[in-house]
Amino acid sequence: MQYNYCPGRLRFRDPILRDADIRNAALEVVKLICPQAEITYKENTASVLALYPETAVKPESLKPLLPLLLKLEPKIRFYTPKKKADVLAGIAEIKNKMSVN
Repeated sequence: MQYNYCPGRLRFRDPILRDADIRNAALEVVKLICPQAEITYKENTASVLALYPETAVKPESLKPLLPLLLKLEPKIRFYTPKKKADVLAGIAEIKNKMSVN
C-alpha cells in the first residue's frame, strides 16, 4: 500500500481498495480518527484521499495503532481474496482500538 501524508491530507492507494467491503471498513476507521474529514475515492487509481483540518488529528494519538497496522500490513501487501476475512478482522481490531480511546 502506498501512503502519502502531510498534515491535513492523507492519500493511500492499493488495488485492495477496489474491494468495497475492505474500502468501506477502512473508511470507517478514517472517519473515527477524524469525523470532519472530506473523503474521496477514485476507482481508476484505487486511491482514497482524506482532507481534514490540520489541527484535527494529533499524530501522537495514533501511535497506539502502530502495532495493529504492522500486523495488518503483510496481509495487505500479499493480498489474495482468501485473506479478505483476515484483512477485515484486522481493520475491525483497529476500529475497536479507536472506539476504546
